[in-house]
Amino acid sequence: MDDKTINTPGSITKEEDLINVEHNILPNTLVLESAHPFPGYHGSNLPENPAPNSIYIVTARRYDGEDLLRKGRKVRKIFPSTCDISYGEVRFRGNDYQFIRARGLDCFGCVLKLQEALSEEGVEFMKQKKFSGEALIRLQKFFRLEKVDDHIYRDLDEPRMHYFEIPEKPEWEFFRKITFYIRGNVENYTYDAALGALYLKDIADVVRIYGKDITIEQMQFIRKKYLYEIAHPDHLE
Repeated sequence: MDDKTINTPGSITKEEDLINVEHNILPNTLVLESAHPFPGYHGSNLPENPAPNSIYIVTARRYDGEDLLRKGRKVRKIFPSTCDISYGEVRFRGNDYQFIRARGLDCFGCVLKLQEALSEEGVEFMKQKKFSGEALIRLQKFFRLEKVDDHIYRDLDEPRMHYFEIPEKPEWEFFRKITFYIRGNVENYTYDAALGALYLKDIADVVRIYGKDITIEQMQFIRKKYLYEIAHPDHLE
């Protein structure tokens, strides 16, 4: 392993428009996918792939996170090496649901196979219900990063993703507001943003940026904008 590589657990909080997956799943189970991955990114180079981007398999009850990761480690052996399994919670219309997220599956047909493998490990799934609209997702996952500048990191597994540190975690609605403002007032910067936390020497609050070919200079510029808005919460009143 390269000495510059940082392996760390952390979380991402993001908003996505979720819809039901209705085919190639276990009967009467709740499986979701994102209708518009990276909603703030409007470039023409989003990945076009008939395979699912991210699949959220909703569990019938709350499981211990470490236990879910161990179960995921077992079932991942039957899938391609690109398959990543993590877990988290989604808040939809005032209700919280736990999910297992799978990313990097070859096809939608693999979802059924994954559910069957998880079921054999004792995971129970929530019964199907209509699920359509914006939801707040908090994902727990492992990161493999490289520090490319002071307070700025590049994701080694997701080339279009970068992260920069911020002094404190803003409330979600305030973060949405300043993100909308910054994107609307900066030309030639097309990106999606989410909140996150990385467990480095101490917990570090971060903003995750998704965009194609973003340079360190652009990340420095975007970070400067966020730092100003976070330090001046009355600026947009």
